[in-house]
This record gives sequence, C-alpha cells and structure tokens, in this order.
Amino acid sequence: MAIDGIKIIDSGLAHDVYHTFMDLYDAGESIETIKATVEQFRVDNDDVDEELYITAYALALWEVGQLGNETLSQVEHIIKKGAFVNYLTESEGAPQEGRKRQQVLDQFWDKIRQPNLRLRKRRSYKTQTKLVFEEGDVLSFQMPDGAYRATILLLVSQHRGSCSYMFAMPTYTSPLRATIDDVRNSEIMGIIIEPKSRLGFNVVGITHKDLLPIADKFEHIGHFEIKPSAQCCGTQTGAVDFESFASTFSNFNNIIDIKKTAKTHPKQVFSVIQLLQ
Repeated sequence: MAIDGIKIIDSGLAHDVYHTFMDLYDAGESIETIKATVEQFRVDNDDVDEELYITAYALALWEVGQLGNETLSQVEHIIKKGAFVNYLTESEGAPQEGRKRQQVLDQFWDKIRQPNLRLRKRRSYKTQTKLVFEEGDVLSFQMPDGAYRATILLLVSQHRGSCSYMFAMPTYTSPLRATIDDVRNSEIMGIIIEPKSRLGFNVVGITHKDLLPIADKFEHIGHFEIKPSAQCCGTQTGAVDFESFASTFSNFNNIIDIKKTAKTHPKQVFSVIQLLQ
C-alpha cells in the first residue's frame, strides 16, 4: 500500500481507482461499465484500503453526478470506522497526521452530501498523428565518446493528450554504426515481472515535445514487427534531451555483464528476437 499523504487522492490505490474511472468516462464508456471495472480494485482490501477505495470512488461518482445513496452510506460507514485515522495515530505514531486526515474526511463528507452543481463533462484529448518515429523503428545514434549504440521504439503511448515514446535498450555498442542485422542479433535489457513471470523490456521514455528537437541525432536503420505481447515496459527511465537519453546507455559496460543465469538480479538480458513476430 503506497500512501503519499492524507488527501482523498493521495495513495496508489486511490489514484488507480479515480483515474481509471475518469479515463473510462472520458473514453465514452457507460457508468455501468465503469463501475464494473473499478470494482476490480476492491479485491482483498483491508480496512485502510477499503477507506482509500471507497472515498476515491465516491469522489469520482460525485464529480460526474452519479453518486447514489448506497455509495454515500458506505462512505459514512467507513468514515465512522476511522481505519486510516487509527492507522496513522496508532501504527505510525503520528496523531497529528491522524487529526489532519479526520479533517479531510469531515470536509469530504460535507462536500459529497450536497449535489454537485458543476458536473465534470467528458473530456476529449488530442491525439498526436504526426509521429517522429513509428513503433518498431530501429535507430542508430552516436554517444558523446564516439561509440555507436542502437535503440528500438518499443511503444508509443498516448494518454490524456500526452504523447510519449518508449525506447528499448539493445546492448549493441561499437565504434561502427549498427546495421539492422547487428541489432537483430544482439541482446536487450529487460526484467522479469512477478508474479506471472512476464517479461518487461527496460525503456527510456521521452515526450513528443522533447524528442522533436533531437530527432536528427538518430539514424533510421530499419524496422521490426514487434509482437503485441512484447510491448511491455519493465524499468523506465525518463529523458528530456539527448544528453539525458544517451546517459542511460552510458553504463552499458556494467549492464551487459548481467546474464540470464544471474537469477538473483532483477535486470537481465534477453535476445532481441524475443521481441519479434
């Protein structure tokens, strides 16, 4: 349970509940469909998680004018139970934070008991249609020390009007510019994601706005057809310019020594071929 503060939307669970609700709402889904999806966050919740869940859910419902008496009663019950307040006061030894949380809950209760007179409308977000690169593009670029690296555009993510490019990290490094075959025959950084042992590939993420000015730093050398099941990100690093992008690749001398046999280490190298259809 990741909790950052005492506000209604201040925990990982609350963020997931609220933003899942609103993303589906903005996508045009019916309230019934949204409710069924959000209910999946209610599995095996303890008392604190239940408070985080139901308050975030109620806030979303209230904002769109769909808060009914049943959910309102659940909020009243969970506030009286005081699970999070007790957790902060007793388990965390932070009575002052507990009192602040109670104030937040009291204000929240006063708010949602009244009809919302300014309902949140469904929002439409602009989709970026003129992409810098396409998913599956294989690119070569030169590091500040003169060595060449390669990257594969694993995924283009468009969410709430933001467009981001997720570049996978092949271990190719050479004084010579990579060819498409060099990259195909190389390895790639990834991580095993438990509990289902799914493979996620480590990526460098950069926004469309930040990629545009540095696009000429990359040379398009080919294209791979990537399996949809392989478009799963593991460890993610953010970049805002070419310097920060390249710095992610600068410690490859250490990274490429990690082999599949190093089962105790979460990062591993895999064949690039595992990406391909």
